[in-house]
Amino acid sequence: MTHHDRRRFIAASAAGVAASLLGTPTAAATTRGDLADVVRTAFRKHRLVAIGEVHGLQDHHDALMALLTDPRLPGVVDDVVVEFGNARHQAMVDRFIAGMPVENAELRKAWRDTTQSPLGTWDAPVYERFFHTIRAINQTLPAARRIRVLLGDPPIDWSAVTSREELTPFLVRRDSHAASVVEKEVIRKGRRALICYGTGHVLRTSAIVSAAEKLGAKTYVIAGLAPLAGDPGGLGKRLSRYERRSVIPALGTWLGRFDAGMVLPTPVKSPSGMSNKNCGVPLRFLIDAGLYLGDANELTMSRENPAIYLDEAYWEELQRRNTLYGGIVELDGLRKEQSVRFTPQELPGPLRCE
Repeated sequence: MTHHDRRRFIAASAAGVAASLLGTPTAAATTRGDLADVVRTAFRKHRLVAIGEVHGLQDHHDALMALLTDPRLPGVVDDVVVEFGNARHQAMVDRFIAGMPVENAELRKAWRDTTQSPLGTWDAPVYERFFHTIRAINQTLPAARRIRVLLGDPPIDWSAVTSREELTPFLVRRDSHAASVVEKEVIRKGRRALICYGTGHVLRTSAIVSAAEKLGAKTYVIAGLAPLAGDPGGLGKRLSRYERRSVIPALGTWLGRFDAGMVLPTPVKSPSGMSNKNCGVPLRFLIDAGLYLGDANELTMSRENPAIYLDEAYWEELQRRNTLYGGIVELDGLRKEQSVRFTPQELPGPLRCE
C-alpha cells in the first residue's frame, strides 16, 4: 500500500467513524464501525480476536488485507494464527516474513502441505498474498513490533503418510493442535493474536476458543456472514441495509437473536439421520459480531490458476493424497477455469430449520 493509498484508507475509516458519531442516517451508523475499529477496540479487553472465514472468498480477504495494513494495527496485534499453514514449516515462514530469501518452491509448502490437501489446496491467490503482505508490513516496522504468522495446522509430513490409518491421527487433532499453538506461542508468552480460521473452527463453542478461555484468554469472535441458498430467515435481505464491510455486534441486536442454524449449519447424526444442531440457537451464543461482506450476487471467489496443476510432480502427489482420502475430490476440476462468482451453500432438507 502506497503512502497515498494508506492516507486514503485512514481518511475513509475516519469518515465512517465520524458518520456514526454524528448520527448520519445510514445503515452503517447502526454498527460499531469498520473491521479495523472493531478489532482494535476488542483487543482492549481480549487477548484473542478470531475472524471466521468463508474459505476462498475474495471479499473476506480484501477486508482482512485492509485490516492488516492499517497503520494502527502494529503494536496491537503480535501474532496471526492461520488455518492455511502446516506447522512443520514454521521456521521457514518465520524466515520469510522476517525478510529473508526463501525459494518459491519451499514457501509453497507452507499452504500446500496441510492436512486438508487435496480437499483444499489453498492455492487460491489470496493465501499466498497473505504471507507476502505480512512480510511487506514487517519491513516497515522495528523488530519488536513485527507481526509473527503462526501456522496452526498439524505438522504432517506427507512423504511419510502412506495409508488412511496414518493420516487419520492428524485429521482428528486439527483443532486441538491449533489450540496448543495458541496456548504455547500466544497465551503463555503474554502476546495478543488474530486467529484466521474457517468460521466453524472459531465459534464460541469451538475447541480452539474454549481451550483459550479456560486459560483465561478472553476471545472476541467475528464471523464472516454469507447467506445460504434461498436466504433462509431473510438474513441476506436484512444485511443488505448495511454498507459492505460493516461489523454488526450480536449482543442486544437482531443479529444476535437470529437463528444460527440458518447461517452456520452444523450437521450431527441423530436417530432419524442427520440434523442441524444449531437450529434454534441464537447467534449471540456462537459469535460476538458478524462481518457483512456484501450481497451474495456481488461477492467474488478467489480461484486457483489451472496452470498450477500442469506440474506433473504436484499433480501426482495430489492424486496420491486423494487416494488416501478415499478419492472424494474431483481433481480434474482443478485443471479447469472456475467461475469467480460466489455460489451460496445449498442446505439439504434434514439440515433446514423450521
